[in-house]
Amino acid sequence: MEDKLEKCVLEAASRFGFSLKEKQLEAIMTFMSGNDVFVSLPTGYGKSLIYALLPVAFDLFKEQYGSIVICVSPLVSLMMDQKAKFLPMGIVAEFVGEGQLDSTAIEKVLHGDIQLLYISPESLICNPMYRNMLLSPIYKNKLVALVIDEAHCIKSWGDSFRVAYAHLGDTRSLIPSHVNILALTATATKHTFRIVCQSLSLREPVLIGCLPDRSNIYYEVQPLPEIEEFCEEIAKELKEMGMEYPKTIIFQQNYSDCQVMYRILSRKLGPYITFPPHHPKHLEFAMVMKYTRASTVEVKESVLRSFSDPKGILRIVLATTAFGMGVDVADVRVIYHWRPPSSLEQYVQESGRAGRDNKPSKAILLYGKPSKFVEQGVKDYGNNKTKCRRQLLLNDFLFVMNHDSTDNDNNNCCDVCIKL
Repeated sequence: MEDKLEKCVLEAASRFGFSLKEKQLEAIMTFMSGNDVFVSLPTGYGKSLIYALLPVAFDLFKEQYGSIVICVSPLVSLMMDQKAKFLPMGIVAEFVGEGQLDSTAIEKVLHGDIQLLYISPESLICNPMYRNMLLSPIYKNKLVALVIDEAHCIKSWGDSFRVAYAHLGDTRSLIPSHVNILALTATATKHTFRIVCQSLSLREPVLIGCLPDRSNIYYEVQPLPEIEEFCEEIAKELKEMGMEYPKTIIFQQNYSDCQVMYRILSRKLGPYITFPPHHPKHLEFAMVMKYTRASTVEVKESVLRSFSDPKGILRIVLATTAFGMGVDVADVRVIYHWRPPSSLEQYVQESGRAGRDNKPSKAILLYGKPSKFVEQGVKDYGNNKTKCRRQLLLNDFLFVMNHDSTDNDNNNCCDVCIKL
């Protein structure tokens, strides 16, 4: 049985030209053996491949056709990005919810003519059409997995910001009892693991993963500067370096801060906000852009297109959390956080956008007075001057860190270790 299962999984991977990593194979095998599975793997490991291969792997294993996987995803931009990634590979993917205006796509989903469906928590929980879809004979026969991507959002958003996250466990009563749940995240503390398992009603979940330690990232904390001073320095360097300026993301904690910083940078850069300077086609030739939930689809697509291109002109993205999940850009060199994020999980998630090509990169927290929503762990990290930041950052995560076994020497670890 296990030999057949592994053969089917490897065959599914080979059809799409993939060679599975150890934890990817372990997660797929464990899930297809009839277990609820909680996967915690670092950014860049390839978590999405785990669930994307399931429809084909189940088809091969069951010797049938038509298996469907539903993936609950937090952001429309992330759904669109994943759909665009998998469609060229031959995986029939679609998304529904806010932003999906194509009635043909919705009909295709309702009739089960897809392999991979991306859906928001709100659509799944609050829209009767999709709740009824789960109860339909098509989905009762074809559904093989319910996937919760970015599962840490259940803890961060479920209480107030997006209450549908707190009710995702209700879907367990709508799907066949033999269909298991797969929860995925890059960042989960022990506390988050307990909350997610309880909220989703996971049955004896198997935990698979490793510590989200990114040894190529250098961690640093600086006092929060005056915004004019910070923007002046950024603008000066961008003018001098042009296309040599390293790709940088500046994460803001709200839309308003993003707007303010963009206006100041635009003023200080003047014609140098495009490359070459004075270019009239702003979107296509911009060196600085914003990416927030309020950004238009055109702007979001332009940011993703230029920033993902190794030869793209875009150098700096001012972003909110909307850019912190699932955006796959290999050569980001610097991540700034303008003010502290709400949790260490959020910080690990967003700083993990740096150096996905495994080249040396930096994560710099610009630490000022934290808001009342900032967890104590973030305050400890920001105020710390004596302990290794990497250890402090990863202490409460699900897997144990052996500091002596990391690839880092003191000069490459953090601004505390470099002084030792």
